Amino acid sequence: MREHRHPHPHIDPRQPRHNTQPRTNPPVFAWKPVEGALTYRLTIARDPELRDVWLELDGLREPLYLSESALPAGRYYWQWATRDAASEVFIFEIAADAVELEVPPANAWLTSFPDGHPRLYVRPEEVASLRESRHGERASAWRELEAAAAELLTLPHEIEEPPYLPDRRLDYRAFFDTWAPTMWESRRFVKGAEVLGLAYLASGEEKYGRAACERMVSISRWDPEGSSHIGHNDEAHMSVIWHGAKACDWVWDLFTDDERELVIDQFRRRGEITYEHMHGHGSYGVTRFDSHSGREIVFLALLAIVFHEHIPQAREWLDWLRPVLCGIWPVWAGDDGAWAEGPSYGLAYVTIMTMFATALKSGTGVDLYRRPFWEGHARWRQHCWPSYAEWIGFGDHTEKWRSNWLSNARLVELIDHQTGGGSFTHYVDSLRDEAQHLATPETRGAPVVSAQSYLNGVSSEPCSDPVGDGVLEVFPAAGWAAIRTDPEDPTNDVAMIFRSSPFGAISHSHANNNDFIIHVGGKVLAMPSGYYDGYGSDHHTHWNWHTKSHNCLTLSDAPQIMRSHDSSGAIDNAYEDGHLAYFRGTADAGYADRAERCRRHVAFLKQHRCFVMVDEFVARPGIVSGLQWNIHSWSAFDVDGDARTFRLQRDDSALEGQFMVHQNSFFSLTEGWDPPPSRSKPSEQWHQQYHLRFTVSGLVTRGNLGAVLAPSAPGIDTPSITAELVQGTEVAHIGDDLALVSRDGRLRYGGVDTEALAMLVLQGEVYEITDTGIAATGRL
Repeated sequence: MREHRHPHPHIDPRQPRHNTQPRTNPPVFAWKPVEGALTYRLTIARDPELRDVWLELDGLREPLYLSESALPAGRYYWQWATRDAASEVFIFEIAADAVELEVPPANAWLTSFPDGHPRLYVRPEEVASLRESRHGERASAWRELEAAAAELLTLPHEIEEPPYLPDRRLDYRAFFDTWAPTMWESRRFVKGAEVLGLAYLASGEEKYGRAACERMVSISRWDPEGSSHIGHNDEAHMSVIWHGAKACDWVWDLFTDDERELVIDQFRRRGEITYEHMHGHGSYGVTRFDSHSGREIVFLALLAIVFHEHIPQAREWLDWLRPVLCGIWPVWAGDDGAWAEGPSYGLAYVTIMTMFATALKSGTGVDLYRRPFWEGHARWRQHCWPSYAEWIGFGDHTEKWRSNWLSNARLVELIDHQTGGGSFTHYVDSLRDEAQHLATPETRGAPVVSAQSYLNGVSSEPCSDPVGDGVLEVFPAAGWAAIRTDPEDPTNDVAMIFRSSPFGAISHSHANNNDFIIHVGGKVLAMPSGYYDGYGSDHHTHWNWHTKSHNCLTLSDAPQIMRSHDSSGAIDNAYEDGHLAYFRGTADAGYADRAERCRRHVAFLKQHRCFVMVDEFVARPGIVSGLQWNIHSWSAFDVDGDARTFRLQRDDSALEGQFMVHQNSFFSLTEGWDPPPSRSKPSEQWHQQYHLRFTVSGLVTRGNLGAVLAPSAPGIDTPSITAELVQGTEVAHIGDDLALVSRDGRLRYGGVDTEALAMLVLQGEVYEITDTGIAATGRL
């Protein structure tokens, strides 16, 4: 069944992948279902002939299995089969140091959770000590919670059922003007119920608990089949179940019998609809990977745990969710922790997953935080979301709001607490310090109290070295790299964040493999352009999704392939030593409609604190293209066409660029967007943006385009940079060092004659860049 073997994990969801070494034991087993197959057989053996069987299961109704027992270390062979056909045999290996994480069946979870309420994050016998702690170790947190709850008491506890949405295909603005208020108002309303419920749980004061009850009773009068049905307005549907199950759990005994029955009926039907949506119309994590279902799996699990005595199907839901939540998840990331959809959407979806992970850990002792993803995710945030960053980019919705910075701090702090590391305390503190100077638009405001932080007493002791020694961190599973020279001191930090993702240009990701952001001295200088004025809006579709809006190559105005799983990239050949850090962004597949090769080689020269970037292009047979190098900023560009240089400056930070091109070429400078963003969202940070395009004249079948990017700020000096053409080789003098780029397949300079793509000479040490990466080859 090789037709199922596709490199993208959403097209071929098979796990474990062939010849891999899963880092969690037992691994989850998943495969693409066969149309018409009712059951499957799974065989796991110690030999390729499948005779030395470790486990064989027949009659599996799902193409998905998570063993309750860990596997002994060693090599394994596995195969799945239907009545009529069998897959090829795949190989995986369990290392002795793999994290052993055995997950019992769902009925054991329900036995471990308390019979009564509360049961999420805290048990009935712990309530008295929790309430006493507000006078002791939780005194400061209680004051914050009490203030938030007191403010909520002054607000209405009734909410009207939302109107039906206009057809977005006919009138996007009318749709958005109904959809957005509905989402934010309902989300704030139920989050308020959760905060009030938490205040009651923490204090015993019934005024808070009854207000939470009134809110949940009000929203339980909505018709689950009506305007908030998941198929019509899934955001309104999710508003009910996002924090609603927790709120009900914590105030369970304060509902009247009639109120409780109304609430149970609401959540029973919402649960049925959610399960049917995620499982009946394709199985999440196996045949469907839509972004919003990544929230709904968590909401359904919490709903099932809270209401399972009153919903006969709850155990069935949890049986299906067990391998999804404890094995398949995350579907937008790998073990290294980076999130393919970007920092903003990763913030929401990973925070939501903590709701389940913490509930499972506190209720059953099963600790999903031991999976490698979690510590990796905190590390990815530390490196790719500088606390000082004015703009994040790489995905939708990257405004610098107080709520985003505090949410990021809470998530990293929670992960740090749950993994027991203490490695991120300085980063968390710097996020909170930065948040003090920020605001959140009133239309987006919601109570910022974190129930998990309050109930779990989140705090961590800092370790002595939270960052590490090198400047380069790579996260290849989702295609991210970060160069940071001083993460703890914004004034001294030169940061490049780079994306080239195996997950392609889908969902909230754009056609922007080999894109980068540069921060210098606390200022963003190079940034992706465009603003998130609504998913699928004209601006979002025809600007943000397009490669031209990013710091990428375009080929005669042609973008990378848009909205495609196949439009993928990769971070390859990462290397670092005392002189430099290097990696390659490989975007061949992204440009596959017109290129066989489109790769971006990036070297950071540590002594000079500058970047050498070489774009390598080879066209498909019969196709020619012009190479166009794009960069965007909040500041206008100054250019020198003869010298082929540019400069931009923001306050005391600047970026200078020198192109290594000695042939006809030209700059194009523009500003604004076509089409511009609508003003349907808060737009105070949507500053004018300026665009530079450097085009090498003519159409070519292959070419290498070199550039030196030199940042500067107080304490960060720019080296002298000049460029010349020597023996047909493009040469840049960077201080006393050299960067050389081949023009015709051979690189010649002085006595050097090599087939290398590029060469760096740093303090006499020679480094050659070839297809296999970078290597020191001697001295010059």
